[in-house]
Amino acid sequence: MKKYLLWSIFIIVIISGCNTNKITGNVVLENKPITIGVQVGLPNALMLIAREKGFFEEQGLNIELVEFTGGKFALQAFLAGSLDMAVSGEVPVTYSSLQGNEYYILAQMVERTINEVRVVARKQEGLDTPTEYFKAKKRKLATSFGGGPEFYTYNFLKKYGIKDVEIISQNPEDMPMALKSGTVDAIAIFDPFAFFAEQKLGEDAITFKDDLLYSELYVLNADREWVEKNPLVVRKLLISLVKSSEFIEKNPQEAISIVARDTKQDRDTVEAIWGNFVFRPALNELLLRYLTEEAQWAIETGKVAADTKIPDFREYIYSEPLKDIKLEYVTI
Repeated sequence: MKKYLLWSIFIIVIISGCNTNKITGNVVLENKPITIGVQVGLPNALMLIAREKGFFEEQGLNIELVEFTGGKFALQAFLAGSLDMAVSGEVPVTYSSLQGNEYYILAQMVERTINEVRVVARKQEGLDTPTEYFKAKKRKLATSFGGGPEFYTYNFLKKYGIKDVEIISQNPEDMPMALKSGTVDAIAIFDPFAFFAEQKLGEDAITFKDDLLYSELYVLNADREWVEKNPLVVRKLLISLVKSSEFIEKNPQEAISIVARDTKQDRDTVEAIWGNFVFRPALNELLLRYLTEEAQWAIETGKVAADTKIPDFREYIYSEPLKDIKLEYVTI
């Protein structure tokens, strides 16, 4: 009886010891959430679906999605140490890497986007191509500085040889009305704001798009030391995202309803732009290519010092866990 009592106490102590606020590679604990900073929108559909359908819980994960108005702000909070992970566009990742920050990219939240970033302009009779439109007179073009839209704008103007243009920075939510009121001639922005602008202008809008020009990617970033100490947690998180991708493929209408509700957007709007995203937690050649090109762009345009060293971005991409779970999602 005494021996039985001692074993019972021992087991209770062991269980109590596991019920701490730490996360290890082998034990996923419940009372301290893993915080992930996100901008609540379609690019984070995988996260929203995993939360709604209980895919995180199935894996024993306690995930808290912390909302930000932009992915770059989530990344800043992560770098400041107030988050465990963050989802951001790849352009802020490039900037932060050039400033010496080091971390891992675990997965893209989209395999690619299709014309999700585009130029919407006020239509002018007879000017139906980007070259014709922007060379007819000096235009005022608004975009969002510090992210994918600015990089897209750079590539857009370069491709069509457009040099005489005034580029101004605006908040994405202000652009559709600015275009409608005529305070700008055109905007270069992502959805849903590009879609809102097209809707506001109706027949007075003209859209210039090129799906080969740029495909904005959204990536999941995590601290390197944390990742190496918590391999099981990383694996379970990626499994949850893979399950989200499979759910979206099999149940697109339910997925649209969930995302519309969580993003507080009209369902018709979400459905209209849904096809601009390929929801898959991938790691592909576009990511490595963009990170390198964006670093060169940052140096070329004076955003960082000319002697800034471009890192080897392969060291930022931690592909082994995803490759082990879903090999076909990793083509990098």
